[in-house]
Amino acid sequence: MEVCHSVMQPLNTGQISHHPSSCMILPDCPQASSQHLGLLFQKDGSGKTVYERSVEKHGKEETFKVIQQCIPSNTCSLPILHHVIKDAPQHINDFCIRYPSAWHLRDENGRSIHQAQLAEGSTKTVANDGMFFMNLTDDEIAEVDPVTKQYPFLVVANGEASDLSTIFYLLSKNPSLLERYREQVTRPEGGEARTTKKRKRNNDENDVDNG
Repeated sequence: MEVCHSVMQPLNTGQISHHPSSCMILPDCPQASSQHLGLLFQKDGSGKTVYERSVEKHGKEETFKVIQQCIPSNTCSLPILHHVIKDAPQHINDFCIRYPSAWHLRDENGRSIHQAQLAEGSTKTVANDGMFFMNLTDDEIAEVDPVTKQYPFLVVANGEASDLSTIFYLLSKNPSLLERYREQVTRPEGGEARTTKKRKRNNDENDVDNG
């Protein structure tokens, strides 16, 4: 199976099934971009990705040989795992094994891999993926998502599952987060109330002086 050296561009279903590079759309250069990764998970008319079609036809190992020619396993700048979580989360284990260094990268939004996993639908709970939550460090539990500006317990609360047991677990690891959240929510209102009160007091004093 040889790597395709043609210009990368989206292909329709017919082109994908007869593509000479074993159904893989890969760049000619050794440094792939985020756009290239999106093409890797482009879906055909049946809903299967380019990656999945290649695995079906040539097997997993041969498929990854091609991918790793364009995206080396020791890549230190491309958050490939974030793209897998977003576009093909069911294949995350296969990519984690081959790109372990990407686990510590952050995406273009500044999200860590765990933040990205929580953000994608937030269907994770302590019941269906307890190891995920047990592996969260204290720092990760207390870190605000750079996009939503929410703590992990709030991401879970606003997610599809909105599981109370998971929310309780995260807060039990750091109870102070609830108070921090209350302060963040009430601070703007409190500040506005103080400003309004001060303005009213100044107006009253001016009325007395004018009288």
